[in-house]
Amino acid sequence: MAANVQQYKTDVHNNWCPGCVLPGTPIHTNPDLKPIETLQVGDKVMGLDGRYHRVTEVFSHRHRGLLYRLRAKCLGETVLTPEHPVLIARRDHPKRHNERFDLVWERVDRVRKGDYLAYPIPTDVVDIERLPLPEEAEPLPQDRRSLPLPDEVKVDGDFLRLVGYYLAEGWIDTRSASKGGIDAAIGFSFHLNEREYVEDLRGIVRRLFGLEVAVKEKTQGHQVELMINSSRLARAFRAWFGSGADRKRLPPFVLLLPLEKQRELLKGLWRGDGWIDPKRARAHYKTVSHVLCEQLKFLLLRQGIAPSIQREPARPGHRASYAVYVLGKRDFPRLLEILDLPLSPAQVPEGRPPSTVFAEEVAPSATHRHRFLMVPVFSVEAFEYDGPVWNLEVEDVECYVSENAVLHNCGDYGILNAVQMTLAQMDLPPHRVALFSGIGCSAKTVHYVKTYGVHTLHGRVLPFATGAKLANPELTVIAVGGDGDGLGIGAGHFVHAGRRNVDLTYLIYDNGVYGLTKGQASPTLRLGMRTKSLPQPNINEGINPLALAFGAGFTFIARGYAFDIPHLVKIIQQAIEHKGMALVDVLQPCPTYNDLTTREWYNARVYKLEDEEGYDPVIKPGMTEEEIRERVAEFMRRAAEWDERIPIGVLYKNEAVTSYEERLAERLPVYPKAAPALRPLCDAQGRPVVDLSALFEELRVL
Repeated sequence: MAANVQQYKTDVHNNWCPGCVLPGTPIHTNPDLKPIETLQVGDKVMGLDGRYHRVTEVFSHRHRGLLYRLRAKCLGETVLTPEHPVLIARRDHPKRHNERFDLVWERVDRVRKGDYLAYPIPTDVVDIERLPLPEEAEPLPQDRRSLPLPDEVKVDGDFLRLVGYYLAEGWIDTRSASKGGIDAAIGFSFHLNEREYVEDLRGIVRRLFGLEVAVKEKTQGHQVELMINSSRLARAFRAWFGSGADRKRLPPFVLLLPLEKQRELLKGLWRGDGWIDPKRARAHYKTVSHVLCEQLKFLLLRQGIAPSIQREPARPGHRASYAVYVLGKRDFPRLLEILDLPLSPAQVPEGRPPSTVFAEEVAPSATHRHRFLMVPVFSVEAFEYDGPVWNLEVEDVECYVSENAVLHNCGDYGILNAVQMTLAQMDLPPHRVALFSGIGCSAKTVHYVKTYGVHTLHGRVLPFATGAKLANPELTVIAVGGDGDGLGIGAGHFVHAGRRNVDLTYLIYDNGVYGLTKGQASPTLRLGMRTKSLPQPNINEGINPLALAFGAGFTFIARGYAFDIPHLVKIIQQAIEHKGMALVDVLQPCPTYNDLTTREWYNARVYKLEDEEGYDPVIKPGMTEEEIRERVAEFMRRAAEWDERIPIGVLYKNEAVTSYEERLAERLPVYPKAAPALRPLCDAQGRPVVDLSALFEELRVL
C-alpha cells in the first residue's frame, strides 16, 4: 500500500449510524472480556457464529437523547442507542416457548418484553495433547526448592481438574528477592472436610510433574493449606491462568477443548468455589473475576446448560462479585451428571419449563450450523443520556457480542473503508481528491474522508461533482449517494451525467430502502417485496441501476458488495482509472430496515465475474459491430441476473467513447489549461488579472 489509510481518515465520527453502546460495555474478545472503549483495530471479538473476528474500525461520538437498557432474563444487560440492531426472534406466544426461531435484526427500541435474544454458543473443538512449559529462567538463590520439571505437560482430565482447583482455590506465592519478587510456589486452600479433593490434587501433581505437595492443616480455621514448591510451575500457572482472584482467566486453547476434558475442568472449579443445594435443586458458583465468570458461562453453554448470571455489588469488606447459578429441571440434573454427583428423586425439579431455549440455525451462506441460547427479554427501558457512545466495525460477520446480545454494525462502514483504502493504494494526494454526496445514510461519507468534500442537496450530487471536475480537471472526483438519492429525486441528473461521460466516479449505496427516513421502499426495491418497515408489498417495479446506466451512456459499469471490501477496493480503483463516467452500484445490506436482502442472502448468491472463464467486459477502439453486439448482449444477460446468482465486478467498460473533457478540448482549444479553477487570479505582486467590469456592468441596477 503506497500511502497510509489513516492519512485519509478525519477526526469526525458517525453520529447517526446504528451500533453504539455505552463506554464500559463488556465485549467478548479472544481471550478476554474488555470494555468496548479499550478495543483497538486488530483485536478479535466474538461474532454471531461463536468465532472470533478482527476489528477493522473503532468509532466514538457524543450522543444526546434516549438510550435503551436491554435486560435479559439470565445474562444481564446492554445499553444501546435506539437504532442499534440486535439479533432476536419474535415471541409467538406469551406463555410458552416458540417451536421455531426465525432470527432477524431488530432495532432495540422495537424489541419487546418476551422476545428472544439469540446468544451464540462456541462450537469449534480444537484438542491439544501436550502443553509446553515456559523456558526455565536463570535460577535465583532464593529458589532452592524447585525441582526439575518435564518440558511439557499432558493436557488430560487430571490437568484440567488441577486448573479448576487453581482457579477456584489457588494463588501464586511470591517471595522477595534482592531485585523484586519471584514466583516461588503455588498455594491452595481447602476445608478440612474436603480431604478427598486434597488427595486428588496431590495425586495429580505427583503424576504430572513428579512433585510432592506440602500439606499443612490449620485446625483453628478448619483449613488445609497445600504448597507446590516450584518457581517454574508457578510462573507457568501465572502466565496461563493469571494471578489474583480478580484477574484469573482461561487461555484460549482451554475454551476450545473437547467437552469431555472441559467437564473435568468444571469439576475442579465447582469443588473449589461452587456449592450444591439439593433441597432447592440449584447450584451456585462465585468469583470476583468478571472474565472467568463469562468464560464459565461459555463452558456451561457448550455442555447444554444455560446459566443465570448475577452481579453482586461491592459492600464493606467484600469486592464486587459474579454469581453463576444453575437451576431448573433441564440444567440442574445435567450439571450433577457432569460433576459425578448422585441425583436423588427428591432433587428432580418440578414446575415450569426452563426460561431459556437452545436453538440452531443453518446460515444460508454455508452449511455451518450456528447454535444459540434463546434468552427471553426481561425488560427494555429508555432513559435520557448525554455523553460518549462507542461502536465497532468487525471483519466478515459485521457484529460483536456483549454479555447478553449480538450487536450489529452498519454496512456503510464497509464502503467507507473501501474508499479510504482505494485512495491509499492509489497514493492520491488528499488535496487532489474531492468527494461529493447528496442526502441519506451515505451522505456523511464526505465527513469521514480527509479530502475536499461537499455535502450537497438531495439528488443533486452529480451536477455538483460535474461542475467541480470541469472547473478543475486535475481533481479526482468521486460522487457518492444512496439508491433513493440518485435514482429517485436524482434520476434526471443520473441520466444526463451518463450522456456527458464526464471523467468521474459515482458510487451508489444500494440497499433498497430509504434508511435515513425509516425504511420506505427506494427505487431499487423489487416489485412485490415487503420489508419489515412496509405496511404492504412494494407496488412499484424496481429500477435496474446497471441497465439504466447503460442506456444513459455510462462507459464504465460495475457492481460491488459492501461486505467484500478487498474486492470493492479493486473495483473502485478501476472506476477511478477509467477515462469517462463510471458507476459502481454497491450492494449494501441495511440491517435496520431491509430484512430481505440481508448479508446472508447476498452471501449465498454473489459471484465474481473475474472468476468466470472467458468473461471480458471491455469494448476497445477498432472492434467490429458484431464484437460490440456480443459484448453488449453479455452485459445485458449479466445485468439481469438477480434471484439465484448475482454478479459482482466490472460488467461493462467502453474505451471507444471520448470523454466530455476531450470533446470540450476540441471545441475550446484553451481547455483544460484555461479551466476556471486553473486560471490565475492575480500576478506576482498580488494585483488582480481578472477583468470583472463587463459582469458588473451587466448586473448594474439602472
